[in-house]
Amino acid sequence: MDENILRSRQKVASKSSDKTSDQEEEKMLIKNRKQIAENYDFGDVQKIPSNIENIMEKHFLRIFIWELYFGYIFWTIFFGIGPMVMFFPMVKLAIHGYEILILSLASPIILWPSLVNNIAQSTIGKLITRIIVIISLLSFQLEDPLLRLLILSWGTCAVMIDLCTSLNTRYYSYRSIVVWTLTISFFFFLSLRICFLSIMPAWSGVIANLIHFVIGVGAIIDQFGRDNIMWQLLPSISFDLSSTKSTLGINPLRSASRENILQPNWLLVGIGFGSLLFNLQWVFGDLSVVSRWASNGYPNQALDPIPYGLLILFGLFCGIVIINRLNIVTNRWWASIGFLGYGLLYFSRGNTSFMGGFALSIFIGSILLLLFDKIARGLSAHIVFIAAFVYIIQVIYAVWTSAYNFVPFGGTLTRETSHILVFFNFLGIYFGVYTAKHNLGTYIRGHISSINLPNRQIWSAFGIAFLIACVGTFSRFLALPSTSLRKAEDPTYLTAAVWTVHFGYDNNARPSLDRAASVLADTNADVIGLLETDTAKPFFGNTDLTSYLGEKLHMFTDFGPSTKDHTWGCIILSKYPIVRSVHYLLPSPEGELAPAILATIQTASKLIDIIIVHMGNDRDDLDRKLQAETLRDIMKNSTHPLVFLGYVTSQPFSRDYRTLTSAAKDIDPTDRDRWCEYILYKNLIRVGYARVTHAGLTDTEIQMAKFKIPTSEKFDDHPILVTDPSAVTDQSLLFNSKFGSFYRGHGYFNTHRFHMDTPKYFLAREHQTN
Repeated sequence: MDENILRSRQKVASKSSDKTSDQEEEKMLIKNRKQIAENYDFGDVQKIPSNIENIMEKHFLRIFIWELYFGYIFWTIFFGIGPMVMFFPMVKLAIHGYEILILSLASPIILWPSLVNNIAQSTIGKLITRIIVIISLLSFQLEDPLLRLLILSWGTCAVMIDLCTSLNTRYYSYRSIVVWTLTISFFFFLSLRICFLSIMPAWSGVIANLIHFVIGVGAIIDQFGRDNIMWQLLPSISFDLSSTKSTLGINPLRSASRENILQPNWLLVGIGFGSLLFNLQWVFGDLSVVSRWASNGYPNQALDPIPYGLLILFGLFCGIVIINRLNIVTNRWWASIGFLGYGLLYFSRGNTSFMGGFALSIFIGSILLLLFDKIARGLSAHIVFIAAFVYIIQVIYAVWTSAYNFVPFGGTLTRETSHILVFFNFLGIYFGVYTAKHNLGTYIRGHISSINLPNRQIWSAFGIAFLIACVGTFSRFLALPSTSLRKAEDPTYLTAAVWTVHFGYDNNARPSLDRAASVLADTNADVIGLLETDTAKPFFGNTDLTSYLGEKLHMFTDFGPSTKDHTWGCIILSKYPIVRSVHYLLPSPEGELAPAILATIQTASKLIDIIIVHMGNDRDDLDRKLQAETLRDIMKNSTHPLVFLGYVTSQPFSRDYRTLTSAAKDIDPTDRDRWCEYILYKNLIRVGYARVTHAGLTDTEIQMAKFKIPTSEKFDDHPILVTDPSAVTDQSLLFNSKFGSFYRGHGYFNTHRFHMDTPKYFLAREHQTN
């Protein structure tokens, strides 16, 4: 018994001794870290040489502008490669093989060998890398989409390498500039997108693209040719591996010394950085995206991107400001703000969802600099390679959740599972931000870090970005239609149009929204239903197609089902205010989800219902059957005059056609050569019908119909069909002559022209001659 007691006491004493030893070791480590903080100037082994210090002070603004511009180009190319890769499977509706070029994002793997890293870190290496980056911008000038993709892929390789070498430069002051300019350039990227109606400026047009190239050339000449600043800041090229450390300098934050705990875990930081990059593109790639995630039917719709997108930019900036309070940001409980915001954004609708996005923006803004700083303190090439790999996996998963009906494998498992992606995306960010050792205090983080407090120039840059955003928002706000004026209008006739806009890219992968807006304006349509419109996705460039066309055409808009609803999207544009709308996800047990909108527009005397729908794929027979039955019920339950604008993958007089026409009339039952697009109507009088070629903007024609709004409950439809426009008494009812005249058969034109035996007009019975 005594022996047992003695052994027990010995164990307790041993544990107590071990605990005391651990506490002493921890105190010693903290003491050593404090000594490092005092001996090393923000992580450099030696104090910065006086000539370098003079260069940084004298030429700070020039260096800052250089890195700000190339940071902006980084975001431009990083956000641009995805839509270019996605173009080919989007056109072919199958894996094409060129998707492999998304791996250009993982190019930093070539920096792992010391020799290659030495070359890339040198002045010559940096010069060559940036020349490739700027030249790749000119890919937009080429006609062949494959050639454009190949050149842009080279630019993507170069820009990712440039990111690594910039974050891995020798002197802490230069790294600090890079960390801040990467963050500020993201704000400029978002602000300029507002001015370009959400299109990425460098990819918005030929002239804008050339301007970006010319500025880039000027920046390179000023950076490397005007004087020898970069030749002093960066090491000369060296092929001697034994001199690697002496050439490039040693950063104790990246060394394998006894203070190795100051170096972040490069694998977890890579996972976090890749998750952050995906989050920035998935949720904050454009200031309109949060509104599109929060989309809801009228009158409970979410806050519009214009002007409320500024709240998201403000939230990101608030997060940047909070970084000065590291004790808040580095507290693990701070992540709960982001987690709660992410959950509200995804699982709720309307303004609640929008405010969740606002909360998430604050959290993401607060960790931007932290993660960039961790990369600057770690093994940059390793981290960025892992980040690219994680980013690619998450992008592919995002594609799979919506395109599950077309992917070769995994579609059934990933169908409509974005909630899983939300969870793992945030978990990855959490791992990346909160990976420091538990006893690494904020004292050390505040003293050994690339994030020294910003000076006046840095805050001024944020101010300029905000000013650009505010000016762009105000100018776009003026283009919004007036509800009070439009409600007072009382039309006698209503023109409707339906079109598949192919996500705002033409058949050569160029942005087509400006040309689409032009041709839609020529239709003089009062109501337009557009399909394949959900471009608020990372692989479509996060373009706000809805706002762009709404502002260009001065029309009210309804985005339809949320971008998180895994559809390809459908929207309604209306000259008259939308007073009520319901968003539907039609039954789709087998294939892709089918979005639909039932919107009620307000004229002075009448409420008119508009339905826009994108039905499922033709191979999913059960889906089409159930969807047609649901739409029939919706139309039957409508108590107002109704126009149906649909993408129906069934032939005329097929089972689904008969189901739909049991609740509404076909605009032209004699047109038997149709596929996909149909216009039906109820409690209206048909006046005209036309089909217009797509002219290479998409793969689908435009269809238009004119209706007379009856003034009484008793009315007769127009039964007489004519193709001679001179037979129409009221010539103002004719379709726009810009589209030519009646054309028999299929027209293969490079311009928008009438075809398929249209235009046709319908006359009242009293016009019939005996």
